[in-house]
Amino acid sequence: MTVVKFKYPDTEKTGLARGEVENLSPGEKVVVKTERGLELVKVLKAYQVNPETLEKFGVKEEELYTLIRRATEEDRNRFVSNLLFAEEALEVCKEKVQKHGLEMKLVKAYATLKKERIVFYFTAKNRVDFRQLVRDLAAHFRTRIELRQIGVRDEVKMIGALGMCGRVCCCKDFIDCFQSISLNLAKLQGLPPNPSKLSGTCGRLMCCLKFEEANYYIRQFLPDPGQEIETPEGKGRVIDVNVLLEKITVELEEGGRKDFPIQAFVTREQWEEYVNRLKEKADDRFSCFTKAGVIGDESSQKS
Repeated sequence: MTVVKFKYPDTEKTGLARGEVENLSPGEKVVVKTERGLELVKVLKAYQVNPETLEKFGVKEEELYTLIRRATEEDRNRFVSNLLFAEEALEVCKEKVQKHGLEMKLVKAYATLKKERIVFYFTAKNRVDFRQLVRDLAAHFRTRIELRQIGVRDEVKMIGALGMCGRVCCCKDFIDCFQSISLNLAKLQGLPPNPSKLSGTCGRLMCCLKFEEANYYIRQFLPDPGQEIETPEGKGRVIDVNVLLEKITVELEEGGRKDFPIQAFVTREQWEEYVNRLKEKADDRFSCFTKAGVIGDESSQKS
């Protein structure tokens, strides 16, 4: 059975679909039938799997969407046309939001391939009663309307932004879904636990703190700066521990400083445990699978 991991065009989140289309390459566009209708999505990777493999990852075969076909020229043209339509629909929705005096910030509009449904994404400080707005939009567009409230992290993932590192935010670039992040991760990585300095464009703690957690798992087994240790070249005092470069800088009693590999200060079992954590981080074949375009705290209303 071919299982395709794909990216939703509106939210940048990932989903899974099964089908008989062979030799799919990453980046190809395919048509998938989801609970929202037919959608043109981008292939991230295709796998040949059996039901036992899916069960291992906690995914049921019946939960998978249906992969219909490779995208045709007609599908691509319709998708581009829908992008223009969505921009116009967003402006219509903004006018109606203002008309109803609703405190909400519209972020994006999205229409499925055959316009079976139009989805409007928005942020708001509180829950919004938009039932009348949904009715007005349904009467205007004469199709199913969905309003979905998203968080600030989802907003940045949708529209994109640059992080303080100067690169595209991790959530937009490669992270599939959001995980819980705490200041304990900053302590683990030797960073000052100051939320204002560790917050991303969205105002929340940066995703990279969680993404890099596995790389720092070995830190709990290593000596701290200032600690006296025994090295292959005699006693010394730890000056610096660089987990990413996998080295420890030691000031030797006999004079001079020298770098040692961190593997020299951990047991074989501890090192294998660390390597296994890194493998788990890399093995994300079916992680973050969701049957909705957005996951997290949200509310929606359909008509």
